[in-house]
Amino acid sequence: MLKFLLEHQLPRKLRYAKVYFQAGTASLFLSIDGASARWNASIGRTRRDVAMTDAEYARLRQAVPARELLDDDGREVVIRNAVGDEERWTKPRWVLRDVHRRPSGD
Repeated sequence: MLKFLLEHQLPRKLRYAKVYFQAGTASLFLSIDGASARWNASIGRTRRDVAMTDAEYARLRQAVPARELLDDDGREVVIRNAVGDEERWTKPRWVLRDVHRRPSGD
């Protein structure tokens, strides 16, 4: 699959432009707005969320207990587990969005 999107407003000077390019699993995004610019590129498959049943979640918590609730905004929960990893879950079902390992400060 090959996608290419170019969005722009070009009066006398380049004031605004967006470029999105995708070929297979590689993608490139470039945005220019006045004096600021940002870009993002990736190669490879995107990560998928992991959905668990309540029984699977209970087994996970038994194997790796949660130690601290870091954030709860009503839609997502961020916890720190016994290993020290941060887990981001989507409510109301147990959908694991992200696990982030922080380097130890010792």
